[in-house]
Amino acid sequence: MKSYKEFLNEAKSKSAKEIADYITYITPDHSDVPDFYIDKILKSNKTFTLQKVKVKNVIKMDKDVKNYIDSGEDRYGKDAEEWDEIPDDIELDNPIVIFDNEVLDGYSRLSTHYREGIPYIYAYIA
Repeated sequence: MKSYKEFLNEAKSKSAKEIADYITYITPDHSDVPDFYIDKILKSNKTFTLQKVKVKNVIKMDKDVKNYIDSGEDRYGKDAEEWDEIPDDIELDNPIVIFDNEVLDGYSRLSTHYREGIPYIYAYIA
């Protein structure tokens, strides 16, 4: 039987329900993705396609992401409280989620890629 992560990475397209489940699965208990956005995704009934995108283009597209990166916050750095709350099978390089040109999930993963000079990140995009 395939793991949830293998299932996610296997298909290039995901339904709105699969994306909502994905966000819920990879996010710590105190989700930074409000239920409002999860409901918005579910109601949209859109298909999300896995794409390799330029980190700099995502930062230009979403001003909130740029503000987050500029703040220097490192939510999942090794000294951060949240580090111990990440499930063992979750990696910070999981795809981010972009909906209506907004990053709904993945600020820290995107920020890590940017700080480490990694030019691309995978994203599920509606």
